This record gives sequence, C-alpha cells and structure tokens, in this order.
Amino acid sequence: MKSIQLICAVLFCFAIASASHIRDCSIEPKQVSSWMENNHVVTQYSVTIYNHSNKVLKSINISTDSTLCLKDSTSIWNIERLSNGDLVLPVGQPTIAAKSSYTFYFILKGSALPNLHIKSVSY
Repeated sequence: MKSIQLICAVLFCFAIASASHIRDCSIEPKQVSSWMENNHVVTQYSVTIYNHSNKVLKSINISTDSTLCLKDSTSIWNIERLSNGDLVLPVGQPTIAAKSSYTFYFILKGSALPNLHIKSVSY
C-alpha cells in the first residue's frame, strides 16, 4: 500500500513539474496582413513562441484543429506540421534558447484566428 502511495506522490510531482513548464512558455499569434484572392479573403499570421524559462526549450508541441485551414500545403513555414495536425519545431530550429523566442508563419483561408494550444514542452 505504501508503495502505491509513493508512486502516486511521484506521479503527482511529475504532473505539477510538467504543468509549470507550460507556464514558462507562451505563444502569441498576430495578424500580419489580409487580402482578397479569387474573391476569397486570405490572411497571414505570425506566431511567436516565447521561452520565458532560464533553460533551453528542447521541444514544443502545439495542438491545432480544423480552424487551421491553410490556403495550401506551402502556406506554413518555419514550423513542422505532423500528420495529426500538431505543430513542432523544425529540424533547422530544434531548440529555443533561454529567455528567447522563435516565430513561424502561415496563410489561412478566411480571417478567423485558428485555435492553437501548447500541448507539451520539454527543457
């Protein structure tokens, strides 16, 4: 019984530690521009990932949904999009330095800001 309590306590501590890492990281989307193309509105956004921590951010996973409706497959850059739609740092930018930031971009059909949420980070 004590070993189960110990395991639960350790898992709880890991959960708290993981949650604090997300507080040390934030994302800030901004509309760059919007224009008409073939009678449809398209909008370019920049998204800056901020590492507020004193540690190097080794990975980040940003979840998306159907609101990230890209203009076409080439309309997202400086970020990798996984088959499940999640966004991760590209091979050319595998980390974000302590107290630093990194920006990626995309062009959407329409003008609504897509749903983007930090799913996980590791330091």
